[in-house]
Amino acid sequence: MKNSKLVVLTAIAALFSNLAVAGERVGDFALIDNAGAFQHMAWYDDHGAIVILPQSNDASDPAALSGLQNLRDIYESQGVAFFLINPGLQTDRAAVTQAVAGQDLPVLMDDAQLVSEMLGLTRLDEAVVYSPKTFEVLYRGPVQAASLEKTLQQVLNGESPALQTVAGSGPAIEYRTVAAHSNLSYEKDIAPIIAENCAQCHREGGIAPFAMDSNLAVQGWSPMIREVVMTKRMPPGQIDNKVGKRIKNEMNLSDEEMQKLVHWINTGSKVDSKNDPLTALVWPDTKWSLGEPDLIVKIPPQSIPATGVVDYMNIPVDLGLDKDVWIRGSEVVPGDSAVLHHIITTVVPPEGPPNFQKILMDIMATLPPEKAQALRAKIFSAGAAGNLNIADIFAELPEVDLGVFIGGGTDPDMADVAGYAPGNAVSLNPPGVGGLLKAGSSLNLQMHYTTSGKETVDATEIGIYFYDDGVVPEERMSGGVGNDFSIRIPPQAKDHEMQIATTIPKDAEIYSLMPHMHFRGKRMSFVAKYPDGSEEMLLSVPAYSFNWQLKHELAEPLHVPAGTQIIATGAYDNSSQNHFSPDPNSEVRWGEQSWEEMFMGFYQWKYTDQTGSD
Repeated sequence: MKNSKLVVLTAIAALFSNLAVAGERVGDFALIDNAGAFQHMAWYDDHGAIVILPQSNDASDPAALSGLQNLRDIYESQGVAFFLINPGLQTDRAAVTQAVAGQDLPVLMDDAQLVSEMLGLTRLDEAVVYSPKTFEVLYRGPVQAASLEKTLQQVLNGESPALQTVAGSGPAIEYRTVAAHSNLSYEKDIAPIIAENCAQCHREGGIAPFAMDSNLAVQGWSPMIREVVMTKRMPPGQIDNKVGKRIKNEMNLSDEEMQKLVHWINTGSKVDSKNDPLTALVWPDTKWSLGEPDLIVKIPPQSIPATGVVDYMNIPVDLGLDKDVWIRGSEVVPGDSAVLHHIITTVVPPEGPPNFQKILMDIMATLPPEKAQALRAKIFSAGAAGNLNIADIFAELPEVDLGVFIGGGTDPDMADVAGYAPGNAVSLNPPGVGGLLKAGSSLNLQMHYTTSGKETVDATEIGIYFYDDGVVPEERMSGGVGNDFSIRIPPQAKDHEMQIATTIPKDAEIYSLMPHMHFRGKRMSFVAKYPDGSEEMLLSVPAYSFNWQLKHELAEPLHVPAGTQIIATGAYDNSSQNHFSPDPNSEVRWGEQSWEEMFMGFYQWKYTDQTGSD
């Protein structure tokens, strides 16, 4: 028993020797807290310092917690942020929240224990003072020690204090995997994680900027791999998988996968074998992930300048169909993904595009007479003045499904054809579900390009997959779009929240949910509110990224009764802390361009009764 404890302690000491020693930078990190909020330390670089104290439901020191609160009362208004951190001792957020009731401090949930290891925390009464500007630990020791407050005062005075370490005496923090990961195998432990989670994009011809196709490449990129894992930048499009429904296309790494990657890098990124599984990976010799399409639609090549603003393009494309076909799926392959921002695809039937004015008038006919009359007067007045704005119309009609207008009409049999956004290029129906493309149909493509600093030509293609001749799928996929045009984001707003509800009119099965905002988008979650008033979390995207427009597919379709609402709650960061914000000193309104904003949720559902009866 004594020998085993010695091995563990030796391993911990060896690990920490690679991390937070005096004067060394430990690095940036991000964690989700007990309330489900994403906490990225670099975002706090307008603060002088961050104080972090370990928390345990069973063994936290009341004196340390009280001391932290006292410090917070004094220094929070001076630009110091305060957090608790649970170093993987408990992972139940509700239990942690209950344990800290009355403390009013976010608890960083370090389920994988990697951040606590990085910060060099060994005892529950050891706090750290951390610099969000330099990513250095400036102090480690008890909260009550005078050295901690002295360090804070030095930082706030503009000084650069050396690391101060004061021994703690509280309960030791047990790190479960340190000893087990002291001698990881590249071949058996690391390469499989890269192959499963990274290599699809990080390969020759992939969408990632560099390849991870050998042990030398992985070794060379090890510091970057560690950084993006610790800050949760990669894999992209991570969700909060501790809440909501299970997601089929979830891309999060597991706690164990993160631990293995980071521990292997911390111990030198050693390669233990001449056998390299990454060099043996074989990728399909086609650009089509669903296989060779039955119909390939070649979009006319578009010349994109190196700089400047490219106006939205509406490009009609004839499909050349001489017979009706039922389609089961479609896929977009961008010609140049560096400049193609998105495509909204609308199917135009042979009789021509829908009469949107008639659709609008039909909708208005269902409104109370007073509301309809006032809206008609507003539309007429704006039209006569030459400043009719579709956003103003929809702001007056929040109950209208925008999907009727951007999806092409109201024909329930009409097929949907895939659009495009980064990470979202494939539309595949479940077996027995499909849509009709009539002979003579065409596509209208709203294409949005952003310049990349290099002049280029984009030649995007769309592949369409048919059902076999004579096969008519029994069911159709439906869906809806939640949208709010009334966006007014104040200058320097750090967490401007919005909410919109979308009603599912009939019994249905929900298949997917997709948030959409622009550069200032910070987070979005989706809750199902049932007719009986109960609510259920479906999906939380705590760190929304405009670079990845992902459709999140439920692992199992969720049956919901008629009248269920999908409530999307999101927030924008228009502050200087958001380095993607084009102009944090300006108020932001709704608009199509990326420097403007949108607040949308795209939903895919299938009605359970498709017999045609009400």
